[in-house]
Order: sequence, then structure tokens, then C-alpha cells
Amino acid sequence: MLVWVALAAVAAVASHATAVLLSPRVVMAVAEGRLSDQAGGDNTWLHAPRATPQNQQVVRTSPDLAYSACVWDLSEGPVRLTAPGWDRYFSLTLYQARTDNFFVASDRTSPEGIDVLLATEDQAADATVTEEVEVVVAPSTRGVALLRYLAPTPATFATVDRMRRDAECGRA
Repeated sequence: MLVWVALAAVAAVASHATAVLLSPRVVMAVAEGRLSDQAGGDNTWLHAPRATPQNQQVVRTSPDLAYSACVWDLSEGPVRLTAPGWDRYFSLTLYQARTDNFFVASDRTSPEGIDVLLATEDQAADATVTEEVEVVVAPSTRGVALLRYLAPTPATFATVDRMRRDAECGRA
């Protein structure tokens, strides 16, 4: 009887550990697939429409923010991410394959805009860049970039929507 209890406990711990370790990768793979499909491929910004209760894909999406997302893929080389500055809040957050964020830039750190070369450690060592570009080493070869701009009114959303179309997410 004690052997069965011990085996059940070991199986429960193993199942729990497997779920905890694999869940973030599965969640991110599903999100990457959906975003990439909607954007028309990797390394392409997907500019979401203004959030309303009817079109929210994420629970509690802020209606005051304009969202853009890009699934980045470094398997064929570095990716350049740029975003125009804005006189209000804006941010770029990079998420790696396990859903962890590893880089954030915002209006406080980069008021004039963001210009990042995203690369693996090996790619970064070989990269030739100018002073204006910040090299960011990614802990995985795939992930998601999330760009947010404060746009609380329809008029500011329209302005931000035109402006964010100048953002880039593509091969360097």
C-alpha cells in the first residue's frame, strides 16, 4: 500500500512539474502562431484596432492604449525594431519564448523613439551597428514584441495609428 502512495505522489509531482515547465512555452507558441497568422508572417507588425468590448481578444485590454505586436524570429539573423516617439506614454516590451519579458523601452528611456537591433548572442557579437541603435541580446530565437501608445480618445488613436505605421519589425 505504501508503495502505491509513493508512486502516486511521484506521479503527481512529475505531472505538476511538467505542466509548470511546459505551460509557458505552449501558451507563447499559441500566441505567436495567432499573431503571426494575423500579421501575415513573422517580423511584421500587427496593428490592432481601438479596443472595444466587442473586439477584445485579451481580457481587460486597456481602451486607452493602441497596441501593436510583432512575432520576431532570429533564426535567419538579427531583427531591427523601431518605433516613433510620442509626447505621451509609449513602450516597447520584448517577450521571449517562455513568456518572460527581458527588455522594456519607453517614453522615459527613449523619448525620441526606439531603435533596437535584436539578436542572439552570436549574432550580436558579429553585428556592426551605429551609436543610434541599441543591441539587445534575446534569450530565445523567437518571441513577441509589444508596442503600446497612450491614445485615450478617438482623435489621438487616429494620430497614433498613422504614426505607428512607421514602426519597423524586420530583418536587419
